[in-house]
This record gives sequence, structure tokens and C-alpha cells, in this order.
Amino acid sequence: MRVVRPLAVLSVAFALGAGAIVTVGTAATAGGPMVSKSTVETQAAKILAAKTGQKLPKVSCPSGVAAKVGAVIHCTVVPYGKTLIYPVTITVQAIHGSTANFYVQVGQALGQANQAKFCADNATINSALSAATTPSAFLAALQANEQVILEFQSVAPAKIVASAGTLTSAARQAITTGDIAIFNTKAVAKAAIAVDRFCGQSTQG
Repeated sequence: MRVVRPLAVLSVAFALGAGAIVTVGTAATAGGPMVSKSTVETQAAKILAAKTGQKLPKVSCPSGVAAKVGAVIHCTVVPYGKTLIYPVTITVQAIHGSTANFYVQVGQALGQANQAKFCADNATINSALSAATTPSAFLAALQANEQVILEFQSVAPAKIVASAGTLTSAARQAITTGDIAIFNTKAVAKAAIAVDRFCGQSTQG
């Protein structure tokens, strides 16, 4: 994605490669303390809804997760009103008494990666955003291209999904709050440049 007068970033329906930390209760079991299946699913859904500004998605996990640092469980998530299935990795990062802090990360939608579409969408959005010379015009360009942005999100290839996730989170925040200040951060600039380089498209600094 091109970096323009503010930095050009995308808003998308679901955050790829984005994570968050939440504190949840643990319960003792014969095999040691566990975070229950229902708690993992419910809390992960709340995290993702908060980060994307959307309604609660459906998170499905095969079981609960052990309440010990480094424990991992692989789940799936379907955004509200959608049919795409995303893999989700939930990792326990810390234990404090009877609570566990865990990190939720969403991967690429299963079977959806398409580099040609991804880069074509990036070019379309670059063209629209490059004409924006004010914050309000930039925000309006994002809103006007939301459908293209949604496709950009769903077809992001695995090699660039982390950068797409950074852009996703920043853009969702901007559209929700109407404030594009986050686009002037180094992390967002780096992600925008990475997407353009991945697609072999020009970047303006």
C-alpha cells in the first residue's frame, strides 16, 4: 500500500495477525488447572470483537487450555455475518494466582489467499488514497472503498498477512474513531511499505 500524506492504510472486516491479552479465571482439574473451553471461546470472541469494532464472532475450540505459560490451543473463528473460517491460535502468556493471561492471534482465512487479487485491490486502494490531501478526504476514501478493502482482507497471502494485520487494526481504529493519527506511526508505515513491496508497487514516503 502506498504511503501518502497521511500514511495509506486499509480498513478491513477482520483483523489478521492481530492479538490481545485478556485475564480469565482458571479452575483446578485432575490434570492441573485449566481455562475451560467455554471461557476460552467467549473471551477470544470478545477480544476480536473489541479489536475489529464488529459484533461477536463465533469462536470454536476443541477443548479448554492448560493454565500454564506457553500452553497453546488451536481454534477457528467465523466473523459475524460471514462464512469465511479463520484459524486462531490462543497462547497462555502468564499465570497470576487463579488467573491466566492469554494472547489471541488470527491467521489467514482458510483457502482464501490469492496474490493477484490482493495486489489488484492494493493498487485500487492506492489510487483512491493517493488523491487524499486532508485527513477527512483520506478517511472518506477508505469508507468509499470498503468493499474492495474487504476483499483485500480475505485474500491476503500468508507471506504478507502480518503486515496486513497491522494495517487492518490501524484502519479499523481510524474508521471507528474518525481519527487517523495512528497512520503516522512507524509500525503502520513499515507495514504499508511491506505490502507495496510484496506487490511490486510504488511507495511514497
